[in-house]
Amino acid sequence: MVEERKTGSDRPGDDSAGEDVPPQVLEEPGAGDGRGGEPPTWEIEDEPESPWMRGLFMLIFAALFELGKVLLLVGAVLQFLWLLFAKEKNAHIAGFGRDLSDWFARVTRFQSGATEEKPFPFARWGESE
Repeated sequence: MVEERKTGSDRPGDDSAGEDVPPQVLEEPGAGDGRGGEPPTWEIEDEPESPWMRGLFMLIFAALFELGKVLLLVGAVLQFLWLLFAKEKNAHIAGFGRDLSDWFARVTRFQSGATEEKPFPFARWGESE
């Protein structure tokens, strides 16, 4: 029986034939090249949300949208009465209306699929940054 001598590598096409080759250090992927004290940047992609979970959130926001319409009606009636008796706009009602309109816009963008960012109560109330 003939015993074959194994070399340092069992990979085909490896020309090292038993030589001690120092290991090669590979660079990490990223925008930075790792030189000059600049660390490479990493972007971790979030896993996409399940379509069923998004559908559930869409139903929840559809119900909240209807509640928001009721709040808009109440605010409009109160603002009209304030104008009727005080002869000026109520700044607090106007501010709430501005925030409510921004929330309606955020819900609409989420419902239509224009964004994955969930509106209030999952984000801050008020104007978007």
